Amino acid sequence: MTQREKLDGVPSWVAGSVVYQIFPDRFRNGDPGNDPPGRRPWTARPTRTSFFGGDLRGITDSLGHLEALGVNCLYLTPIFTSPSTHKYDTADYLSIDPAFGDLNTFRELVNSVHARKMRIILDGVFNHASHRHPFFEDARRRGPASSYWNWFSFTAPRVRTRPKPNYRHAGIYYIPTWNHANPLVREYLLSVAEHWTREGIDGWRLDVPWYIEGEPGHDFWREFRARVRSINPNAYLVGEHWGDANAWVVGDQFDAATDYQFRDATLAFASGRQSGPESAKEFTRLAAAYPAAARTVMLNLVGSHDTPRVATLLRGRLPAQQAAAALSFTFPGIPLVYYGDEIGLRGGKDPDCRRPFPWDSASWNEPLWETYQRLSLARKASPALQTGSFRILDAGPDWLSFTRELGAECVKILVSRVSGWSITREST
Repeated sequence: MTQREKLDGVPSWVAGSVVYQIFPDRFRNGDPGNDPPGRRPWTARPTRTSFFGGDLRGITDSLGHLEALGVNCLYLTPIFTSPSTHKYDTADYLSIDPAFGDLNTFRELVNSVHARKMRIILDGVFNHASHRHPFFEDARRRGPASSYWNWFSFTAPRVRTRPKPNYRHAGIYYIPTWNHANPLVREYLLSVAEHWTREGIDGWRLDVPWYIEGEPGHDFWREFRARVRSINPNAYLVGEHWGDANAWVVGDQFDAATDYQFRDATLAFASGRQSGPESAKEFTRLAAAYPAAARTVMLNLVGSHDTPRVATLLRGRLPAQQAAAALSFTFPGIPLVYYGDEIGLRGGKDPDCRRPFPWDSASWNEPLWETYQRLSLARKASPALQTGSFRILDAGPDWLSFTRELGAECVKILVSRVSGWSITREST
């Protein structure tokens, strides 16, 4: 794709984006020939170990659905070779998981996305790997004699995985963490990022970046940014974060972060746990919580693969779901739609929040689907909704209103958890 002018270090294409998060195994099965052994029926409830057969070909086949929704940027959770359903435990960073396809399938997807003037970002898991990664297996087998012994953080010469692992891990034995103090580890991981950036992707969502502790972690992400941007100056870099991400979005590491604080505020309002005036104060705080360039491209998520479904949390109430969607599309930042939220897919805590997408439209919440379409069109048509200023106008017990202004354009947004939303555009 051609280079675009950047504003304050952020690629200019990002502010106009509607991002759609896909959990590949659960989105669409486009090639039954690569289904993993023991594939579950598409309508079954997921467990932590169940595979359903979704793949990259299925995503390519569904680009028309995403285009109709107004999506112009895909975010895929990990797609590299891994033994798990979620793929956050990478066994081979340089190959596509066989259950998803191969390099040609991936290239077909990237080319199809770009042909529709859409973009694609991948999930980068550079804090930890799988215990089946060949480097870890070598260290476990050969002990301190292994060339990869210092690539991980072992506390004894004989490796123990269970019941209590004697190495640093990401909460469970089969996800050992890399030793980023080792320059060879950093170079290896940075070369992975360079490899896939050269394959034509448009950015990275970086998993749990805060796990790389202290200033060495920040140095790693600074180098990550420099290396990726040297290949694609317009790559969007967004880090996962559940709290205050200011240390990562000051212009030298990530462009933005996943804004879980926004999610908390949105669900507090939409569910009725917080009044309109209380929510107005919280949204005012969030609007000023980050540098302007970062705030403009923060990922405004309400649902994700790590959280219960919005439809379940809001007990299926249509106006409340519409209000949550409206806030994600109109508050400063860019909306992230977790696959299925646009049609009211339900689900509890992980793994239930990762149910397969129901492609029979008879099961869809049509008014909600139409809401997402209308919000996408409104956002696309309005520069103010993409980069304009934010100001609260008023609030009541179960509603709030605010403006987004840019130049002569003033957009007034009313969001109610009992009656939905409205948008009014004016010229001054």
